[in-house]
Amino acid sequence: MGFDHWHASLAVFGSVVGSFVDIPLHLGPITSYPEWYMSLTNALGMEFASDFNPFYLAVNVGGCIIPLAISLDLIRRKRSSTKKALLGIMVVAIITYYFAMPIPNEGIVLPFWIPPTLAAFCGLALAKGLDKAPTLAYICGSIGTLLGADIFMLITPGVLAILSPPTYHVTKPLVLSIGGAGVFDGIFLTGVMAVLLAAGIVCIFHGSCDGVMHKSRD
Repeated sequence: MGFDHWHASLAVFGSVVGSFVDIPLHLGPITSYPEWYMSLTNALGMEFASDFNPFYLAVNVGGCIIPLAISLDLIRRKRSSTKKALLGIMVVAIITYYFAMPIPNEGIVLPFWIPPTLAAFCGLALAKGLDKAPTLAYICGSIGTLLGADIFMLITPGVLAILSPPTYHVTKPLVLSIGGAGVFDGIFLTGVMAVLLAAGIVCIFHGSCDGVMHKSRD
């Protein structure tokens, strides 16, 4: 993917440690939809349950900030085409949004194999050369899943009432963490699995991983 061993190790270690760190996006618990959101949905004729238990909204360092920073850095250094990355991101986002499911008092769940498989397919299908497929797979898997399974789901009308139902009696507000759910069930692992899957297929086509590694260094 264009990283040396030091940067790769730092990215992995930072993501593992950062998976336990959530940065709050709101000073206190969220108790209702914002007025502009209700006005917009009402204008569109949408009817949905708008009552929910208060919850805290946060962003996870290891599952959101670090993968996002890595992906943007890869694009900045032209390790991947921006247009192809955006196309792959939207494909992964749309399909993961379709399969994602909100579970009361738990969060948004998604079959673990869907994001990395989609990302690897997008990387192999869109990359100009097979040696660039793992990088594109990481970007599509990380940002695409972050958008589709987290952000798009959270802004979907009625999802908050499912995630934090008012009929549930809770001792403390639920914490909804964008990119969270732990490193072993989150965005970071999706990116890693996508890279391994895409790289494995590339090595099969090449008959060896040596040629791919030399091209990546170049």
